[in-house]
Amino acid sequence: MPPLPLHAPLTSPIADPNLFHSLAAKLLWVGRVARPDVLTNATQLANIANPTGADARRANNTLVSITDTPITLHYPRLHPDSLRVDVFADYSGSATSPLPRSELGYLIALVDDTHRFSLLHWASHRPHRVCRGSCAGELLAVADAVAAALDVRLLLQELLMRRVPMAAYTDSSAAYDLVTSFKDPTDMTGKNDLFMLRRSLLAGTIQDLALVDGAHNPADALSKPTFARPAPNPSLANALRSGLLRPLIRCHTTSAANRDDPRRPART
Repeated sequence: MPPLPLHAPLTSPIADPNLFHSLAAKLLWVGRVARPDVLTNATQLANIANPTGADARRANNTLVSITDTPITLHYPRLHPDSLRVDVFADYSGSATSPLPRSELGYLIALVDDTHRFSLLHWASHRPHRVCRGSCAGELLAVADAVAAALDVRLLLQELLMRRVPMAAYTDSSAAYDLVTSFKDPTDMTGKNDLFMLRRSLLAGTIQDLALVDGAHNPADALSKPTFARPAPNPSLANALRSGLLRPLIRCHTTSAANRDDPRRPART
């Protein structure tokens, strides 16, 4: 794939400005050139049957904000001996939030021991099923991110002919506590995701599960619906600007420690 231009105007994806007359065309163009820290949620707006003038103004405002912001995705040369796959996930929603106002996002990056990274994949969309609480949504986001990272990690291991470890990051203390303990979820909609993550951690598919501070979770920018209030934190924008991915880790559990050390029993 040819690289996109790094400076405005971003005219290479669609060269003919006349194609921007329809709202759907504008939003599809946004989805092709937007960088991950500028959330657009183009699919949600493009599926509006009868777009209003307000929808068109929001689409135009998004176009202006993106064309004025250069795309700065970093693909540095990383140290092959210390490569790992880092997966960050986040969920926005609550038990009372309707499905259109819920959003999950994650990003998958290849990182080395110097904290430099290459962005491999990112996603931002509505959850594919109803989550009755925020903890179930956080578990769903992490499970989806880990599942999406397995294929690219397998390809890397085939190319490098060695194992590439994977680390998963969440800013939900409730989700982290459930995965690393014997506790049962109160929201059964997240049961399958919880068991999948527990087995992945025990089997070593996830070498490290970390709880990060919410202000340092780059996936926060991908879990906010379009034009959300409050705005997402700038951690992803700072990572793209600096080329370094160094979140503030509050605590973590390795696969070996999860297998060998006695885990906390469920509270009575």
